[in-house]
Amino acid sequence: MPRPNVAIVGAGLCGLVMAIALERYAPDVDFTVYEAAAELSTVGAGVGMQPRTWFTLRELGLEDALLKIAGDGKQSKLTMLYRKGDQRDGFTIAEASLDDQKFATFHRAELQKTFLENIRGRDRIHLGKRLASYVQHQNGEVEIRFQDGTSTTCDLLVGCDGIKSRVRSVLYTQLADAAQEAGRAAEAEELRSCIPAVFAGVVAYRGVIRRDIDEETEGKPRPLNASHLCIYLGKNKHLVAYPMTQGHTRLLNISAVVVTPELYGITYEGPWVEEVPKEEATSFYAGWEPEAEEIMTTLNDWHKWVINVVKDLPTYVGGGVVLVGDSAHAMTPHQGAGAGQGFEDATMLARLLAESPVDQAALPIALKVYDERRRPVAQQVSAFSLRSGRLHSFIAPELTSVTEELSASGQGMSIEQLKKLAADLEDIKAWQKVTTIASEYDTAVERLREELKSELRAIPTEA
Repeated sequence: MPRPNVAIVGAGLCGLVMAIALERYAPDVDFTVYEAAAELSTVGAGVGMQPRTWFTLRELGLEDALLKIAGDGKQSKLTMLYRKGDQRDGFTIAEASLDDQKFATFHRAELQKTFLENIRGRDRIHLGKRLASYVQHQNGEVEIRFQDGTSTTCDLLVGCDGIKSRVRSVLYTQLADAAQEAGRAAEAEELRSCIPAVFAGVVAYRGVIRRDIDEETEGKPRPLNASHLCIYLGKNKHLVAYPMTQGHTRLLNISAVVVTPELYGITYEGPWVEEVPKEEATSFYAGWEPEAEEIMTTLNDWHKWVINVVKDLPTYVGGGVVLVGDSAHAMTPHQGAGAGQGFEDATMLARLLAESPVDQAALPIALKVYDERRRPVAQQVSAFSLRSGRLHSFIAPELTSVTEELSASGQGMSIEQLKKLAADLEDIKAWQKVTTIASEYDTAVERLREELKSELRAIPTEA
């Protein structure tokens, strides 16, 4: 039987990596990318890349290209500092070397440009094609309908269309309708609750400080000429600053985070991204250590990002439809792993599709293995990220008695407590060191081979 024909919905970072992975691992699989926007552009600034992600992209042949745009243009790997930042006499709690972990930072626009340049079949990317809906036919064919009135068909629809995923919306509407028709009303209600993203109780004020005029910054102490990643910790909020580059311009990426855990899970009614006055962002950090205040007051153009997440889904697959990246597991940014998890999704899916027995008939088996292998990992990383963000903001059961005022006075937590907190934060990141995505890819492929052999044995031979 013929190999599956793949339609990728969404040409963001994950959609482009999906295309690169198919070209590398499954070159005989035909694919097309459909992007809603009329032109490829990017929103956002910094992207962190963990060791597992770096391995994945290196295996895709992207390492040399990425090294040219990584870090601050001078070095690709960083040291991380944890500082007690919400008091005037701030100090470093702990330092973690990231050199052996291959942690790197990127400007999102540069990353997207690099991915696009590494797709050989760029003519396969079609712009201005916003998904309206899709229908799955009994023969396994998926009919895709676009808002411009056109349609197309495929064997596999890959939803790489982000946190507001239309693919997820249609998929879970169909799953809920089927449950409702079968008389499982409670299940139907739970499935419908998976469609909208929910507020994570986190707001990030983001911006970028340009450092391209060397005489203004060269020789200055941190923070404006920092060559490391620094997290300034405080009660109910924290500040993240790290260097990156865009072209020949050196930048300092800033994310000032305010955490309200009791609001987790609500539907946020306002805009998710909006430009805000400088005073709104800086007001949360008044009285912090001079380093933090210098960062906040130097940056003039601020955007407020309301961090929403996708709740843990019971499946990433429905028939000939599969979710990848933020459409499946949009998470908080505190582990620097959200984009990377999407890249792992795309690469594992491509490697499974690369197995020569995976034709249209065997496609459901490959998707079953993908869901079994990727969903638990991504959801665990999402949980780790949420906990990291709360610890960055001194939010934990043992810290409920620590108020903002007490923490600002320097009396809320002992040095021992702070060092333990920093150690806990490093422990939460241990999965990046003790797990290897290479072994997970290989295990998934082996599992697929076993499933395919079992399926072949189950097919009766003709007399």
